Amino acid sequence: MKPSAELREVILGWFKAAASGDVSWRDRHVSGNQGLRIVGTDPDEWLQGSKAYDFLRNEAATVGGRVKVKVREAEAFEEGSVGWGLALPEITLQDGGKVTPRWSAVFHKEGKDWRMVQLHASIAVGNTAVFGDTFTPVSD
Repeated sequence: MKPSAELREVILGWFKAAASGDVSWRDRHVSGNQGLRIVGTDPDEWLQGSKAYDFLRNEAATVGGRVKVKVREAEAFEEGSVGWGLALPEITLQDGGKVTPRWSAVFHKEGKDWRMVQLHASIAVGNTAVFGDTFTPVSD
């Protein structure tokens, strides 16, 4: 396993494309394979295959130009034909509100291009907000 500057640039390109509405990123860097999987921030965003592929196009077209995205941190790694990465984007909405999802994806090298095969985005919620005072972290 080694750090991948090339894949990191692909990942940063995703956020630029999503913010600007550039749907061509999907065509260059998302696998059209039916094994494509997406888990988004909304409970109904559990998608696979062509539905996941279309979702990414529609998402970029819908939010493009309506948000600003600053990636606070991003890293990527590769091993042979498989790569993965993580990012902490800060998304500024039209009303000035901000959201900072956690983002991760898995890529597969198809020919000479990295193509996304799995994407997961989530919005962090503290354990006590979910479990209340009954949550006790495990310690050594």
